[in-house]
Order: sequence, then C-alpha cells, then structure tokens
Amino acid sequence: MYDFYFGTKEDITKDEVKFLISIKRMMPRWVNSLPDSEFLALAQILDDQGKKLALGKKLIAVETGVGASSLVMAFYALKYNGLALSWDYNSEKGSLVRTVCTETMGNYFSKHIDTHWKLVGHSSLSAYLGLPILKDLVDHVDFFFHDSEHTWNTVKSELDCIMPLLSDGAVVALDDANLDFINVNMGYINAFRKKLGLSIVPWPKENSGEPFYVATEKLLNNHWGKVEHLHDLYKEKYREDAYFSYYNSEFKVNAELGLVRDAGLEHHFDSWRVSARKK
Repeated sequence: MYDFYFGTKEDITKDEVKFLISIKRMMPRWVNSLPDSEFLALAQILDDQGKKLALGKKLIAVETGVGASSLVMAFYALKYNGLALSWDYNSEKGSLVRTVCTETMGNYFSKHIDTHWKLVGHSSLSAYLGLPILKDLVDHVDFFFHDSEHTWNTVKSELDCIMPLLSDGAVVALDDANLDFINVNMGYINAFRKKLGLSIVPWPKENSGEPFYVATEKLLNNHWGKVEHLHDLYKEKYREDAYFSYYNSEFKVNAELGLVRDAGLEHHFDSWRVSARKK
C-alpha cells in the first residue's frame, strides 16, 4: 500500500526531508496529528544528533506516543545504525508505522525495520515495562520526545526516568509544550464528554500550573550546567504550516475545549540541548 516510487536512491539521498514528508502525507489522520513544521524540526534535530556521534557510537532515540514522529525516529535510527524506541498502548498505530517504514525507508536502506525501531506497547511509566527498563536495553539516550499524556505529572515523571541516561549534548523535546495541566488533561476529558453528550467539567484551579516548556527548562537546569533552548525549524515554519489551516475547524473546536492551545502556539513544540551534567 505504501510502496510508491519516490525516485532513485540517489534522488532520495539528495533530499531526505522531501522523502520523509512524502511518506508522512500518505499516513491516515488518526496516526498523523503532527504538524509538518514539527515533523521537520524533529528530522533536523535527529539528523544533527546523528552527525555528531562519535565513531562507533549508535544513535539512541526514545519517544512516548507513536505517530508521524515515529517515522522520523525510525528513519534516523536506520541511517545512523542506531535504535529508536517508542512507547504507546495503541498497538494498531505501531503496526501501521511498522508497515509504512518497511515498505518505504526499509527498502531504501535495505535494512530490517525491527532491528532499528521497536514499539513497547505499554505505559511509559510502568516500573516493569516503561521507561525504567531503558537502563537494561541501552547505555545512553541522545534524543527524547514526549508526546504521551499531556500533564506535568507525566512529563516530569518521564523526564525523571530518562534523565540519568541522557548523553552530554542530548536533546529533549516536547509536543504540546504550551499546555499547563498538572494532574488531569481536562481538554481530553471534556472532548470525550462532549462526544458522549455530557456536560463540560470545569477546570479546577489547582490543576493548572506553569506551561510545560517553562517547567521543563527549570527541571533541566537543575540537572545540567548548560541548557540551550533550541530555535528549531518549528519556530521558523509553524505560521505557514498547512496543517493549522487544513484542520482549522477541528483546531478551533479543540482549542475551545482546551485540548490544544492557540495561545503561545510558538511553544506548541519546544526542544533543548543539555550538556555538562551536574553532580
């Protein structure tokens, strides 16, 4: 289904991003909720991380939440002979991503996708099958992307799990970084309550805190001597991103419910490079 002709191998090598965007745009909406500008930012960051690898070192990338981002993760794991690990309960998403990767980039690299991208179909915070098992699988992490439950409790817990493994110069990135839910994603709750014909639940004041991008930078500064807030491609391209206009009606409804935020949209995606770990 996804084994289209994208040009010669030489053509693809000259413009990998065009190849990746072409694959992304074939994906169905339910597994493709990432703006193109965010997708491009992830691609640039992962390629940069791969180029900086020491000789013989493998690129290790980790994400929570499977989707279009997984295509980028898998591509650069294949390119740099590394490993990408994705956590998500939805095994159907994982199966589709595996199929897409096999029929496109797997053929391009002539490599088996399962060697370089693995889905863990469980909670990212499980003590037995979540991020805590990373220490038994890899000795470092070069890139981490949060796109699971958008609450600060989950973001912080995931960062606490990943922090000891981050390499010097690793990049941490967040989706929906402009949200500020602490315990419960009320936007998600109210979107589904509306589908069920139920009334909207008011937001408890104690459930709102600092935007994730603010709280995350503070947390990173507690652990690292240098934290660089990256001016990524998302910042440059989100204003012209067709995603926000194409899904404008849906975006407005979700914004009214709090599922997404149009305020601070420049921080919908944020990323930081960390170095000089504090003792």
